[in-house]
Amino acid sequence: MGGRFAVLVAAAVSTAVALSGVLLLRAEDGAGGSEALDPSSSQVSDTATTQAATVEDPPDPSTLPSLGLQFHGTWTHYDAAERDEVLDRIEASGASWVRLDVGWAMLQPRPGGFDEGWAVPLVDEVMDQLRERDLKVLVMFWLTPSWASSEPDDFTAQYTSPDDAGDYADALGEVAQRWGDVVDAYEIWNEPNLEVFYHGTDPETYAELLCAAYPVVRREDPGSRVVFGGLMYNDDDWLQRAYDAGAGGCFDVMSVHSYQAPADSAPSVEDDGEVWNLRNLDEVRETMIENGDRLPVWITEFGWSVHDNDAETEPWRRGVDEATQARYAAEALTLLAEDFPYVGAAFWYKDAANDESTDEHQEGYAMLDEERRPRPVWQAFRDLYGVTR
Repeated sequence: MGGRFAVLVAAAVSTAVALSGVLLLRAEDGAGGSEALDPSSSQVSDTATTQAATVEDPPDPSTLPSLGLQFHGTWTHYDAAERDEVLDRIEASGASWVRLDVGWAMLQPRPGGFDEGWAVPLVDEVMDQLRERDLKVLVMFWLTPSWASSEPDDFTAQYTSPDDAGDYADALGEVAQRWGDVVDAYEIWNEPNLEVFYHGTDPETYAELLCAAYPVVRREDPGSRVVFGGLMYNDDDWLQRAYDAGAGGCFDVMSVHSYQAPADSAPSVEDDGEVWNLRNLDEVRETMIENGDRLPVWITEFGWSVHDNDAETEPWRRGVDEATQARYAAEALTLLAEDFPYVGAAFWYKDAANDESTDEHQEGYAMLDEERRPRPVWQAFRDLYGVTR
């Protein structure tokens, strides 16, 4: 297991640096965003409509998993107008969910109450924008503040489970109290099987965190669902270890991040028994059933990145062209509908390319380009989910 997960750690290093550099920075005054675009506007890229993939004999949209989008609404490269523009695009794509990452370290940088001077007003603003739309919200809650960890380095502390799982649960309870009218589900951490996001990748520690959070969410927002932190790839071995540690009964939805590796592989590639194959979802399902769970599974991240490759491009960083990205997205969602009916929702990673980032692989996943114009995958979603102009 150590050898194959060395690949996973390398794949996420640049993401970890980017996340920590954004979530904990104070928002700066922006230059003002563009006006929100009408989906029928001529400003929609011609490429988005002419290159969008069509699916032969497309399935009934009602048989597809619900479509979600990763929405980095709390990141500081957005101002309010830009968030509105991105949310308009998400809503117009046919998506019914957004996955919003919220940092505990941002909300509660010191022991005691939340930061009412900057962090809470920012999240209030984002939640108000979501409240105005017909979108369901999955909050992914993570990033430990330095005061809650014995780790001496603040950066390392963020990606380490807190010393007391009750501190995390209390903070999540406060989130549920404040914004439960908007939020429909809460995901407990991100990729806890990946060292760079959860130091130690300890299933026992994670099970403690999950089981501390579950009753608090049930109490504060009883109509919502608790989602197991999305595992990087379809990692059935790590999931079994979490069950062995007592995670069963502490979540309502199982979640995974079903990326392909090599990263330019088609979704229909035959399962070779490795966790980085979409079809290995059945191993996750089998593990759940063996442990008495027939809960739904959500894919809280999936996608393909748009960029060129060269001879030195690592397999996990390989890109595709825009037309292939759109085709693979449609094929994956169709495959899920046909062969994996227990998958209730699939969240595309991600919303819009960050023009402040220099990581072409991370930004290539985005449904919208740096100017927030739709890539062809946006139109592929609209076609698949029956959205008409």
